[in-house]
Amino acid sequence: MTESVLVTSFRVPSGTLLLGSLGSELVLCDWAGGWHRGTTDARMKRLLRLPFREGSSPVIESARSQLGEYFDGSRRQFDLPIRLVGSDFQQTVWRALLGIPYGGHETYAGLARRIGRPSACRAVANAVGANPMSVIVPCHRVLGLGGKLTGYGGGLPAKMHLLRLEGIPFDEESADE
Repeated sequence: MTESVLVTSFRVPSGTLLLGSLGSELVLCDWAGGWHRGTTDARMKRLLRLPFREGSSPVIESARSQLGEYFDGSRRQFDLPIRLVGSDFQQTVWRALLGIPYGGHETYAGLARRIGRPSACRAVANAVGANPMSVIVPCHRVLGLGGKLTGYGGGLPAKMHLLRLEGIPFDEESADE
């Protein structure tokens, strides 16, 4: 059988995630109804050059378990083998997201400074929005200036749920999607 990306859905308190693996690595943890689903799938298929098919794997089962622990409050950090599928710039931004600790947050400008590209705020925001590893690569921890809520692939209600779970303060008034 030709190698393929195995994909399955997983219901969590704030929505449904699609989990995907290639071999022993997790390559996808994205919101099933997210606004960038089609773009993410197209990018992954173009870069991986493999078909997607329904299925599970040991790393997907491990991700299910760890996500369950995260949502029940008993896990603050993920320990999963992941492969970031994107451009070099996107991967740099996504690795920087991994440096934002549980309960912490960052702004897009702060993230741009963190990667040594202080004038690339808009490009950083676009890379954050293209993150195919939601929750595990914590793009929900990025807020606008003054704690303003900004877009989120899983929708603002999911982002608010994650921020509240981690005790991250945000501007509730900016929650109009």
